[in-house]
Amino acid sequence: MIINNLSELKQVVKNLDCNKKIGAISGSFDCLHEGHKYSLDYCSKKVDILFVLINSDQSIKTYKGNSRPIQNLNQRLNSLEEFSENLYFISFDELIPNKTLEIIKPNVYFLSSEWIINPVEMPLLSEIDCEIMEHPELDGVSTSKNIRDIDTSKGAIFLDRDGTINEDVGYLNSIEDIVISEGNLVALRKISQFNLFNIIITNQSGVGYGYFTLQEMNKINNEILKIINLNGGRIDKIYCDTSTKENPSVLRKPNIGMVLKAREEFNISLKKSWVIGDKDSDIELGKKCNMRTIYIQNNQYEYRSLFRPDYKVQNLNEAYEIINI
Repeated sequence: MIINNLSELKQVVKNLDCNKKIGAISGSFDCLHEGHKYSLDYCSKKVDILFVLINSDQSIKTYKGNSRPIQNLNQRLNSLEEFSENLYFISFDELIPNKTLEIIKPNVYFLSSEWIINPVEMPLLSEIDCEIMEHPELDGVSTSKNIRDIDTSKGAIFLDRDGTINEDVGYLNSIEDIVISEGNLVALRKISQFNLFNIIITNQSGVGYGYFTLQEMNKINNEILKIINLNGGRIDKIYCDTSTKENPSVLRKPNIGMVLKAREEFNISLKKSWVIGDKDSDIELGKKCNMRTIYIQNNQYEYRSLFRPDYKVQNLNEAYEIINI
């Protein structure tokens, strides 16, 4: 059964037998193959009712790059419904299906071995007391492997600025106060050898608070770029948000606006991307985009986010070693 919107979903859920065991699984299901069918068959046998949450066309494009999806949403839905008329199908536009899961409140949420280690949905699933269960996969079967030749997108490393690249001195308002350690410069030089974009995304609320001007911020950014370039590193672009914590814009981390702007400009595949930062807002942003996250431990700040980093390191060079595996 295809469910067309969240209002319709609410009505469907309301009419369900409360004694039934409800499950949910999410994915793009692009070019439905035997691996998809194998997983769906397994999940449907573990519960009484299974909801299949499907990324919309825009959601897939945002996450995997402009060459995806291969099949549009209607084609994917039709293939799924032909496979089974006993499942419930609904699409979602976001990168993660939390709005949909919050309505369904499943008893079981199925994830692959790749995603079950540190799922981005974990804070919500814990809140609704939902069991997480790993579903099996067929080895060597995936849409991405089948279309490798037409995928022109590449990933990025999204780097925080203060505390990750240069020393965190509070509100950095002068080029004289820029300090980038030799270790970080070496790490950036090595990171720049990957076939990935290097993008800095930074909250600069000092402008919003009036501590320094936009022109002064740009001067500092240009000096940081100059230092990195002179030492053999590469930064493809810096994105800044100058709003304040009290009045945040859609760009201010942990909101994902700066990542989405970079993705659009550079045709970035978030699936192939990383986030490196020293604050919980960096990690939360990365997890909201389903990117792999590396947290550089910083004792100046308390880590409060419910989103857990995929990796914890002491410095930028250790982050490089993780990406280099």
